Amino acid sequence: SSGINAEYGDRIQPFNQQLERTWRILNEGKLDHVVVHGIGPVIQRAINLALQIQIRGRGVFDVSVTTHTVYLHDDMSPVNPDKGVVSSQTRKNSSVSVKIFRTLDIGSCVSVG
Repeated sequence: SSGINAEYGDRIQPFNQQLERTWRILNEGKLDHVVVHGIGPVIQRAINLALQIQIRGRGVFDVSVTTHTVYLHDDMSPVNPDKGVVSSQTRKNSSVSVKIFRTLDIGSCVSVG
């Protein structure tokens, strides 16, 4: 999934910046969901981001997680280009897509009186 409602986790951007951007997108109300993607070591960060949004939203947002196995293709060049062969390898890595979506909080809609 790509577009305005896709957030790709990384280890370069500060976590709080990713959290605030995701919160702003959801809190504006123009989109009903955001999908946060994480691969390998960024999986924990993607899940943490979604859970922080869920906590901050106080019942307005819920999460749905899908796990995947992705195939990564590595091209390896020799240290000394004159002595060696360029080779490649394919390896598997885990990834996650966490959908953060707006829900209806029934408790806030019920009036007591």
